[in-house]
Amino acid sequence: MTAATKRLSLAVAVGVAALTVAACALVAPSGAASEPAGTRAPQAVTPAAPVTTAILTGPADAAIGRYGTRTSATFAVVAQGSKLSYAWQQRAGSSGTWKAIAKATKSTYVAKAATWKSGTQFRVVVRGSLGSATSAPATLTVLLPTKTPARDAETAFGLTGLRQGVDMSAYQYTPAGRVKTSAIAAWAGTDGFALLRNGSGARPIRQTYTDACTNKTRKTGAKPVTQDCAYAVLADKLSAGKLSLGHYWFNGWIDAIDTTKADLFAGGYTPAASARQFVTWLKRDGHYTTSRTDPLVLDVEKGHAWTKTSKGKTYTVKLRAWRPAEAAEFLTTVKSLLTKDGYHANLYVYMSANATMKVDPDTGSFVWTPVAGIARLWVASWGTNNGRIPPSLPKVGPWEGYDGWSIWQYTSNARIAGDGLPGGLDADIATADAWTPRAS
Repeated sequence: MTAATKRLSLAVAVGVAALTVAACALVAPSGAASEPAGTRAPQAVTPAAPVTTAILTGPADAAIGRYGTRTSATFAVVAQGSKLSYAWQQRAGSSGTWKAIAKATKSTYVAKAATWKSGTQFRVVVRGSLGSATSAPATLTVLLPTKTPARDAETAFGLTGLRQGVDMSAYQYTPAGRVKTSAIAAWAGTDGFALLRNGSGARPIRQTYTDACTNKTRKTGAKPVTQDCAYAVLADKLSAGKLSLGHYWFNGWIDAIDTTKADLFAGGYTPAASARQFVTWLKRDGHYTTSRTDPLVLDVEKGHAWTKTSKGKTYTVKLRAWRPAEAAEFLTTVKSLLTKDGYHANLYVYMSANATMKVDPDTGSFVWTPVAGIARLWVASWGTNNGRIPPSLPKVGPWEGYDGWSIWQYTSNARIAGDGLPGGLDADIATADAWTPRAS
């Protein structure tokens, strides 16, 4: 090999080696560290093609109450498309003209019962890059309080002989709104009723308060009780309207609730003392006679917290609801006092449906079982409290083993035409035998 040939072979070898090294630098061996972020040029992203505007799910019909806890409905639409916008419209019934709703530009619209009448229809126009779509209409039903709760309950639950009425106290006889009993009587009907608060133990002793009937300042005495200031006048007027009456006592301050050593709230009062006061005022009024079988009710509810000061120290105590043993003491005392004088004690307790279901964790039994054997049940169960009969019967706890509920407070939002009140009324239905005392 000549010198020139050797030099050419060496140059070729060096070139091949350089190419091999360069190739190895471009392809990292398995297990080698990845290259640092940002060293590669960004990949081009192909933009998504615009999507034709379409409605996938339209708004659905809705029913709400004019009053109560469910007074609005949310209409919603699910749509597809690019750069969507929404415009809700409404019309009065199926034959009205569609009109835009101001500021209703989202995929949902909240319709309130206070704004829209029953039968109003709603739809939404959805616009996008590729066209627009209009939803099918949805109808809003606004449920007004019923005028016929007894008949409604009979139809709903297969019951018979129900009657309807209201329960009232001084809060329906204030200077700002005195109930018109003629309107109540017309609404309740010929077999209607009214349950009236006779008195209450909800205010502590020596407590200043405002009389609901007059707006004047008054003060309790050494007993933590006040007679309902409207009881006598309401009993007179409603009896004149041919309504049956019932009478109730709001459970109140007793020694077992007062945690202060000086008895600052209850003054040593007891359930039995409360019963004696209830009977005294009941007889004094004159409507309850030995021939009557009116429901006599202990209202079992919690009350407010009150604050008192003694010797420079402040005490705040909340009035809890009475317990079964305390309620039983009241009820048995009422019965003893009345039956010895020839009266027919048709005993009741009032409480919420949830309260009836309370269970003793130690025994697994309903805590109100002993009282269920003494008194009938007036139960509060309002549902959405829209002035109509709820869709299901109330829970009754241990009264399931007796006669169930005898009076059902189904709402606090009854609206009775011409009643003269600014708000709703407590309204009830009762079974056919609600005014019949239990057999001893």
